Amino acid sequence: MSTHASDSGVAGDFYHPNQKLRVSITIALVFAFLLSTVAVALRILARKINGSKLFLDDYLIIIALLFKYGCSIGVTMLLWNGLGSHITMIPKKNLTVFFKIGWSNPFVYTSCVAFIKLSILALYKRLFSVRHIVWAVNFLAGFVILWAVSIIVANSLMCIPVNKFWDQEIEGACIDTAKFYYGQQIPNILSDICILILPLKVVWDLPIAKTQKGLLSGVFLVGGLTLIFDIVRLVEMIKLTKAGPDITYNQVPTVMWTCTEAAVGIVAACLPNLRPLFRVGGRGFWSQLRSSSNRSGKSHLNTTTNTDTSTCVSHTTSNKRVESPSVTEETVETHRYSDYMQGVKA
Repeated sequence: MSTHASDSGVAGDFYHPNQKLRVSITIALVFAFLLSTVAVALRILARKINGSKLFLDDYLIIIALLFKYGCSIGVTMLLWNGLGSHITMIPKKNLTVFFKIGWSNPFVYTSCVAFIKLSILALYKRLFSVRHIVWAVNFLAGFVILWAVSIIVANSLMCIPVNKFWDQEIEGACIDTAKFYYGQQIPNILSDICILILPLKVVWDLPIAKTQKGLLSGVFLVGGLTLIFDIVRLVEMIKLTKAGPDITYNQVPTVMWTCTEAAVGIVAACLPNLRPLFRVGGRGFWSQLRSSSNRSGKSHLNTTTNTDTSTCVSHTTSNKRVESPSVTEETVETHRYSDYMQGVKA
């Protein structure tokens, strides 16, 4: 086994791995770490600026960030143990560590992605109290939890006995890797699509200009980047299953997309919460949207026993379309979202 090479390094040598691959992985690793950390930090800062407490969706995204750190640590360990080198050039002890990290990755990655999705769904439930949205959120949350549990169980049984995954000399059997990848990513992609389109109808029912509705929809649709990363990652994972046994060298693209996908997901989950940090022409962007929706004036209705409903009702507009003094579900929903725009707790 080669342990030395020229000063410039030889592609695939364990002590002098392919430097282009190493640099690309390092950039992706640092980018993902910083991007996700800054996004969550700004989200917490936005809460502080509003004088608001942290909500369930905030705590869930913090947990997701911790799992993202676990992913980053795992990739760093892969770099130390042969990622970017050809498998024939890696000492056995390092190769064992490499495959152990590879076996544990689905646990950390799946948990990270699940908490990101649950954070977004918790935000939807807090903002949009329309009955069909609540039902859809509960259904999707259950789907995400079942997906995460099934992936964790399947990964635990990837090989029987378990240690055959990192020691092929042991007698036993492993499931088809390609089928596992499809089972992991296809439900992941489908749930992302549902989460993306879920709030759009409610947003487009708001009594604001179409351009403003488009801007709001765009904020939520930033999560579409995560969907693109999901699809590209699945493609790279399938390519990996067909690339041959040199997994330590061929796995680099998959690792890069895995790093960045979770980071982009965290950013997409945080972006709708950063409204106090945006300023357009010296005024809050979200305040402009709020004032636009309330430009016809405000009228006070009778206080109800429900605190959230009372808050929303107190901001009900005197729009001529409201012909009845009763408060409909849609009216309450519109003003719940309006309160969110100006930083009032929903």
